[in-house]
Amino acid sequence: MLANYFEAEGFSTVLVGFVREHIEAIKPPRALWLDFPMGRPMGKPNDPGYQLQVIRAAFALLDSATGPVLEDFPDIIPVKDGRMGYALPVEYVLEKADIGDTDQLAAQVEAEIESLRSAYNAAVAARGRTTFGASGLAIDELVSYIATFVNGIKPRSPRRGVPPIPLLKLVVEDLAAYYTEARTHRDSLDDFELLGKWFWEETRAGRLLLCLEAVALVSDAKILRQIVDLSLITPRFWSEGPLPGSSGSAW
Repeated sequence: MLANYFEAEGFSTVLVGFVREHIEAIKPPRALWLDFPMGRPMGKPNDPGYQLQVIRAAFALLDSATGPVLEDFPDIIPVKDGRMGYALPVEYVLEKADIGDTDQLAAQVEAEIESLRSAYNAAVAARGRTTFGASGLAIDELVSYIATFVNGIKPRSPRRGVPPIPLLKLVVEDLAAYYTEARTHRDSLDDFELLGKWFWEETRAGRLLLCLEAVALVSDAKILRQIVDLSLITPRFWSEGPLPGSSGSAW
């Protein structure tokens, strides 16, 4: 637990977390438990007043001289349908990937990206910021990079000092950020479940990533198996039994 190392050097820390059992087991010096859906550490999107309440509650724990201290944030943000965020069973990934003509699918994703461009640009203008850009690639470069992996080929990384697999994770994050920011602004959405369903079940970009995940799930290539082993692509939950091609246990 990094907090313990920081504390040993004289730095005070506060952890905010969603899984109470993990916090109780780790016993960080100070922790605030949030009964929120995964992915919402500050609570309600586009509500700076509420987010400030969360921050102040966390910082208030710094007044505790000794620990471990675990306190509950008083509010609850319900999880829809009993799920902590949008997740995909591995069986769904394999069933729905429907790997066919990768070039055709890539072209469809590029067209989809273009159809969202005005909404994305409007979102950036309205918010004055964007979470897109971690990969260092332009939006028009993302699809071809992902498609190369879908074809079972490890491409060279276009970024010096960033290996192909770590860059792939950043590319996927950028693609999801572009879609999410465009859709949330265009339709005034803040429903993570709805956004997850839309992206993974309805968009061609989601289908491309499902194809990538499916290729990795059944591949014997170590580099592609890293995509699965490190959970780099899709938000998954596992069913009973080991992963395809794996002797390990399910999570």
